[in-house]
Amino acid sequence: MSFMIIGTLYPTPSYDFRKTIAAARFHTVLDVVRDGECWRALRIGETLALMRIAQKSDCLEVSLMHATREVDADTLLAKVSHMMGIDTDMTPFYERARTDAILWSIVEPLYGLNHVRAETIYEALTTTIIEQQIALSLAQRGERWLVQWGDNAIEYQGERFYTFPRPEQIAAATVDDLKPLKITTRRMQVLIEVSQQIVSGAIDLEALRHKPAAEILEALVSFKGIGHWTAAWTIIRALGEYQYIGENDVALQAAVQHFFYQKTGKVAPQVVKETLGRYEPFAGAAAFYILMRWAMDRYG
Repeated sequence: MSFMIIGTLYPTPSYDFRKTIAAARFHTVLDVVRDGECWRALRIGETLALMRIAQKSDCLEVSLMHATREVDADTLLAKVSHMMGIDTDMTPFYERARTDAILWSIVEPLYGLNHVRAETIYEALTTTIIEQQIALSLAQRGERWLVQWGDNAIEYQGERFYTFPRPEQIAAATVDDLKPLKITTRRMQVLIEVSQQIVSGAIDLEALRHKPAAEILEALVSFKGIGHWTAAWTIIRALGEYQYIGENDVALQAAVQHFFYQKTGKVAPQVVKETLGRYEPFAGAAAFYILMRWAMDRYG
């Protein structure tokens, strides 16, 4: 299949498409952003489809650029709608942020920025495991290697667009196979073990998608090697729900120290909880925007 416009999406007001796709590079190495458009390869069963999302006035135009075989347009449109987070209404959070001078000074430049969600919970979990206690630049170098290693790609005009490796691929890998990730041996083992449980049918991550966030968190931390931080960020990445502060995040600790206390270094996890806890029930959203502002100030 080749180029066709499959539909239009109407984001919730306050959604800023350009800010959203500009920030996507902090969450994934799979989105390709150029000329104000977002390109992404998606998997529907055994079919790979290359999508282009572009802003047209007050809507997003979604185009299927190429697919490896016939694919249902409505299924693709629904998946793009979820990933782009067009249903997320951040207005209540913005209203709360405006009442606090420090928080609003952080959030205002990012007004309209939404979170581009992972295609699957498996992708969100695997990516978050890789990024535990490691600089984002190093983690994403490993993630780029991983998607190229998996080689689930669709070609278009001489360029390869990748989808995330399938659980079967990582389940069959060894620690030696994954060494180019440059993460700890234990984390590589967790990646393999989680993938093996999915392949064996012992766990079904996608079956968690419509469960309450608290139930998903409980299910994720029940897996050996997955702690609260990893589970919380998996939920944020996959579902765009900001119910957890993530006080153990070292970047968030540094950001809170910088923005709220005008010092270098990091605050303790308890200080993060106390500082952001005053914004409940929007503390998780505040943490997300603080991290995005921290990243964008440093990396452009």
